[in-house]
Amino acid sequence: MALVINDTTYSGTYASYFWLPATFGMDTVQKGSVYVKDGIKKKHTIDRMDFSTPLQERAATPTSSGSFTIDGRVLTPADIMLYTEFNPRNYEESFVAEQLSKTLLAREVPVTVESYMMQIALNRAFEQIEQNIWMGSTTYTATIGTSGNGQLKFFDGFLKKMVNDSAVLKVASPVALTAGNILSKMDALITLAATNKKALLSRPTRFDRLKFFVSVNTEQLYQTASLNLTFKGQAFNSGQALPYKGYQIVTLAGLPDDTILFCEGLADTSSNLYLGMNSTEDNQLQLQRLQNNSELFFLKGLMKYDVQYGFSEEVFLYTTLVASDFNV
Repeated sequence: MALVINDTTYSGTYASYFWLPATFGMDTVQKGSVYVKDGIKKKHTIDRMDFSTPLQERAATPTSSGSFTIDGRVLTPADIMLYTEFNPRNYEESFVAEQLSKTLLAREVPVTVESYMMQIALNRAFEQIEQNIWMGSTTYTATIGTSGNGQLKFFDGFLKKMVNDSAVLKVASPVALTAGNILSKMDALITLAATNKKALLSRPTRFDRLKFFVSVNTEQLYQTASLNLTFKGQAFNSGQALPYKGYQIVTLAGLPDDTILFCEGLADTSSNLYLGMNSTEDNQLQLQRLQNNSELFFLKGLMKYDVQYGFSEEVFLYTTLVASDFNV
């Protein structure tokens, strides 16, 4: 049964609330690092347009030159379900017993307890979605829905797609990140962008649009490296994550270590990173009795997610991950 009561020590007064552990939820969405496209029932295609060889020699009667190219990237959100069953009578062994109904036939989860159960279940679900966004792979060997990689098999995340995409610009010969080398690796990413996609760095809004996306541990390495600099600037002790050469450092809980992504990640449609979903209202859970003749209740949630990026050549990646890491 999914409701395990380990604390049966109640013998006096009690707090009518629960402590809940810290959770990171959907960090990528909360920090505005992707554009969230909802309302996708099956698939959603984002067309891309380009124009080549625009100029030609002047002629009194010109001939057609140059061509438009239109193609698209597709978001195909995959089904994900949260579902568990439990017996509210298990609460008879805890302080919640005082809130249970008088009669056994009417026994159900007290409203205050119900809200805590739904909150922590949704928080934990969003933690796994956050990790799916970056490290998801439908080809992990674990059984889908089990612990570990089994929680990350619902759709292919950004990093699997990027690692397998030869058009994504990657820093060669990556090694584990340290406080001693992280700044040089960030410089290498900026150089990749400047060399291969100078339009991104020539924009006056580049410092608002281009960002370094890093893991929690990698951000700590960056802070240590910044601390070791001789000239730190007046803002070093401000409590903020200092930009690097003007570019924001965004710490995302779903990103793995030894990985830095440098690209345009924003909460509007101009972002190069997209998250597709069925509806933003799918964060509502259903909690009710399993069936009329049962003491059991169930908690259920249904969601659909997928990720996509617009232009491979506008993604700059440093990572020690390889294609086989997504097949383990």
